[in-house]
Amino acid sequence: MVLLAFFVNSFIYFGFANVYSTSILNHADFITQFHSGIYQYRILSGQLLLWIYDVLGRLNIDYSIFKFKFLNENSEPKMYLSLYILNVTFAMLSAWILYLIFTTKEFIATHTEKLLMISVIIMTMALSQFVLVPYDYSSYFFMVLFIYGYLYYSKTNSKIAFLGLALLLILATLNRESSALSLSWVATITIHRKGLSRKSIIDITVFAIIFIGVYLGLRLINGHFSTNDGNLLLENFTQPKNILGFGFCLLLFILTLCLAKSKAQQKLIFSFHFFALPYMLMCFYSGILYEIRLYIPILICSIILSRLDLGNIKN
Repeated sequence: MVLLAFFVNSFIYFGFANVYSTSILNHADFITQFHSGIYQYRILSGQLLLWIYDVLGRLNIDYSIFKFKFLNENSEPKMYLSLYILNVTFAMLSAWILYLIFTTKEFIATHTEKLLMISVIIMTMALSQFVLVPYDYSSYFFMVLFIYGYLYYSKTNSKIAFLGLALLLILATLNRESSALSLSWVATITIHRKGLSRKSIIDITVFAIIFIGVYLGLRLINGHFSTNDGNLLLENFTQPKNILGFGFCLLLFILTLCLAKSKAQQKLIFSFHFFALPYMLMCFYSGILYEIRLYIPILICSIILSRLDLGNIKN
């Protein structure tokens, strides 16, 4: 699975000329875009990308060997290669954690089914890479690592595991605010397992406080508050490409329901989408639905839920 993530994304990055994200493929334009608006709060992967860019700058690399084809004459091979290194590294790490998740006893599927479902996730993530940003793949990694850790915590009630999850949520929120979907995961699992019990409410509340604290803290430190870069609601329902993106995401949602082992797993998927409504509504309001990457984290969680047997999580 790790090799699949490497090869698929390598073909995407080296085999096709990008037509969608050409405006950020040089250092100056990247700084301009990702140090303003809501992008300025997604600091972790942005800094990692610039670090890779600086390291490559110290190496004597002949970029002509990669035979990159750019539509914008200002594009830098060094910036493009930096994005490739960052995203493919996290793609492989995400594939590894996904494999670990699917091979635990909580998942009711044959070995072949598990490999095929992971492959669907990897292929769909790679397809979404017509939009190049430094934080998508890293956000998938943090999310699947959180899921893996939360499954362990659910079985052990380990305080150390809970602390690790809290620290992981902080890092994930410093990377991208889609970390809020980790709260949707916690709410889905804990409520379906224990109902609205005291422990369920405590777990959800603690993680919510952590997320909100980091989310607000980033904006207070920057001296101004911004949650979006404008209202795109009308465009999302009138522009053909955005309608196409919405239709594709709807198809992915139906696919996860078809993959579900039983009605119990379908109920988990519906519950997760319910708890993820704030994220999805924000995507409709200020996201670009043509960018199917916005639905990828929900797809990942839904495919995992499609074969998750809560009865096997015992503590």
